[in-house]
Amino acid sequence: MSISRYSRAALLASTTLSFVLISVAASAQEATQPLAANSPATMLDEIIVSAGKEKVAIDTPQAVTSISQEQIEATQANTLGEILDAVPGISIINSDNALGQSINIRGIGSALGSGENRNIIQVDGVTSYFEMYRAGSFFFDSELFKEVEVLRGPAASTLFSAGALGGVVSVRTKDASDFLKGDDKLAVRTKAMWDSNGNGARSTFTAAARPLENLELLVNLNYGRDGDYDGADGTDLGNSRMTDLSGLAKLKYSFGADNDQSLTASYLNVNKSGNGLYDQITFDPMFGYADQTTSEQQASLTYENAFSGNDFLDVKAQVSWSQTMRDLEDITLRVGPSAPFGTEAEYVYNNWQAKLENRSEFQFTEGIEAYFTYGVEGVYQERLNPLLKPDGSTTPGSSTHPEGETHTLGVFGQAEFVVNDRLTLIPGMRVDYSRLKPGNGVALRKDLDETAYSPKLAAIYELTDWMNVFGSVAHTERMPVLDEVFSGDGFSDLGKEKSDNFEAGLGFKFNEVLLKNDSLRFKLTGFYNKIDNYLYSNYDHRTHKTITTAIDEAQIRGIELEAGYSSDSWYGNLGAAVTRGDNLSENEYLDSVAADNLFLSFGYRFVDLNLDVSWRSDLYAEQDRVNDADEASPGHALHSARLSWKPEDGFLTGTEVRAGVTNIFDQKYTAHLSETEGKGRSFKLTLAKTF
Repeated sequence: MSISRYSRAALLASTTLSFVLISVAASAQEATQPLAANSPATMLDEIIVSAGKEKVAIDTPQAVTSISQEQIEATQANTLGEILDAVPGISIINSDNALGQSINIRGIGSALGSGENRNIIQVDGVTSYFEMYRAGSFFFDSELFKEVEVLRGPAASTLFSAGALGGVVSVRTKDASDFLKGDDKLAVRTKAMWDSNGNGARSTFTAAARPLENLELLVNLNYGRDGDYDGADGTDLGNSRMTDLSGLAKLKYSFGADNDQSLTASYLNVNKSGNGLYDQITFDPMFGYADQTTSEQQASLTYENAFSGNDFLDVKAQVSWSQTMRDLEDITLRVGPSAPFGTEAEYVYNNWQAKLENRSEFQFTEGIEAYFTYGVEGVYQERLNPLLKPDGSTTPGSSTHPEGETHTLGVFGQAEFVVNDRLTLIPGMRVDYSRLKPGNGVALRKDLDETAYSPKLAAIYELTDWMNVFGSVAHTERMPVLDEVFSGDGFSDLGKEKSDNFEAGLGFKFNEVLLKNDSLRFKLTGFYNKIDNYLYSNYDHRTHKTITTAIDEAQIRGIELEAGYSSDSWYGNLGAAVTRGDNLSENEYLDSVAADNLFLSFGYRFVDLNLDVSWRSDLYAEQDRVNDADEASPGHALHSARLSWKPEDGFLTGTEVRAGVTNIFDQKYTAHLSETEGKGRSFKLTLAKTF
């Protein structure tokens, strides 16, 4: 049987098995008891921290996945991409290269195209955005994270930003309270990691302090180095050699009645540097080499006031500055008769953001409660690209990276009505006004003004204690970005992308299924997304200019499956995604749709030994729904195993030992949408100690 057929057969078999488990559980139980407080939880039991009533993932009316701190640690991840591998419907492009990764959610997102605001990434509420031809989109260090929440589909636009056609990745960084237990005044955590493929090594130091009852301080420092990693056949793939230094400092002061007010100051910095290919996407040496430094900075000040005893006021105000920069020196690039990108160059985004939000609670009657979230948000973004030419002169902006400014002002509101703890209705609306202003070097001096609207309605109904049905209707509009409007010779009034998205699904939750105190969760979501005026950009190698055109009408549809089982000892997770995309105007396929895929993991906890072992298989079907046969990708299967030991007694208390091996069978592969061969077999070891 071919890999392609094997992957599809496994996808069908695993889906069928899940339905069989549900049927067995349903027939075995007349009534399902609530999950006990000390019961092991699955990923679908993770708490969702979005607006409204606190809930877990399986009880949300849209596809939401929350990845906890423990799950992040278990992956031994070096990048955000490795963390998101466990989320159905998300594909990370070039996931093994920290400087060349881009994100694709439900068939939206590519390595070379602009418009990264189709998939929004936020860190502690601050939007991260970077778009550069032949470079990645995000560069954060996973050691800074304690939780990652993924909201798939345009319904996420209401609270985050108009135009989230694919969805939102919302990250929360670590807090001092995550390390301080009880009355602790000080906690210190050290961690060391080693990766055999590329001989990568990392070290982490974290200190958390509570010098006063209402004052907390966190300092986190991380240093790492990576060599060039190898493919499955031992080929040196190159371009991954780098050193990185990152850090996070956070100070939180609580005050007021019952400490219901707080002021939090936070700063993080991620810096990755090395000499490598200019082209971080296709790894084509034709573009030459450069000494590269890629950095992410973010500073924020957040004020929160819960107004103790007042259900109508729960205010959060935040101001922030962030910068993403790629600095290139000693560029050897030569394309055409000159050096179009200079011998030294900076690609910079500076972002200033302010947001004011309030949450209110109402109890209308004994059986009807309501939660309202509403606010206003302003963003100013500056894009710079100074280029140093061989003759010593400096010019602003290349043809693929025009300088300019983006001004955005948005207002939003979302309500959540809960009726008898069974029916939940969530209407929402967001309106964003945006103005794009050309910068130095842009030929035509004309601003572009647009207003985008994002209404939605979502609902979930608990049919029984063990089954719910949910659905949503959402419309969103994405405004063009600077690349699309000002690249090339001047101004392009391309109009807005408009998306109408429909989702429906079922959720099942059972307890005491196979073993005492166990739980089984299952969520199935189907979606249909119709997009008008779908913009995409291509680079013209003859003229060295980026050209943006539009597909009049496109559609993306698919099915996503999430399932989890957990007992005191045994546990497992399953995720699958089947996505189809079509250019209806040209009767062609959309070339940004990932291959059908499924992952299945299972593990066993030796409770008395504090030992955990697990196995994971990732199966990818052949992707031959392409317009150019050369773009087709064969199917492949990847397998990994992990072990963790966390003793709880004696002098080893607070120690963590983790070991893992990825791509166990050294499978040679290139993931669809990616431009480089995947990483071969790799052994990982992590040692950590908390004092």
